[in-house]
Amino acid sequence: MTFIFTPERDPRGENVSEFRAGAKVRYRNMAMPAEIISGPHKSPGNSRYLIRKADGNVSLVPFTDLERIVPRLDQVAGTLAMVLYGRSFASLDTPRKMQVAQAATRALAIADTTRGQV
Repeated sequence: MTFIFTPERDPRGENVSEFRAGAKVRYRNMAMPAEIISGPHKSPGNSRYLIRKADGNVSLVPFTDLERIVPRLDQVAGTLAMVLYGRSFASLDTPRKMQVAQAATRALAIADTTRGQV
């Protein structure tokens, strides 16, 4: 699966390899997202983050147990870029990025409006 931005950099060029307070993340493949309260806290081995899980419990968990939640639009645009151009979305030039993003938006709109139809 290909995404609009790599795990280390977002489209604006900011470093996103570490999570920020308030960000929603997936914790150990749980269905409901968790929220980052603070971190990273240095510890032997991996950095740890204090999170609030969907059930309200607070835990200090290692970085390796967390995943970024990637929006549907990012997933669709990344897949379209790879299929159409054979490259990741982040490596495309600006006009192609705009075209792929617009196509992804339209594809999701069609999918949402035709849900349940044959």
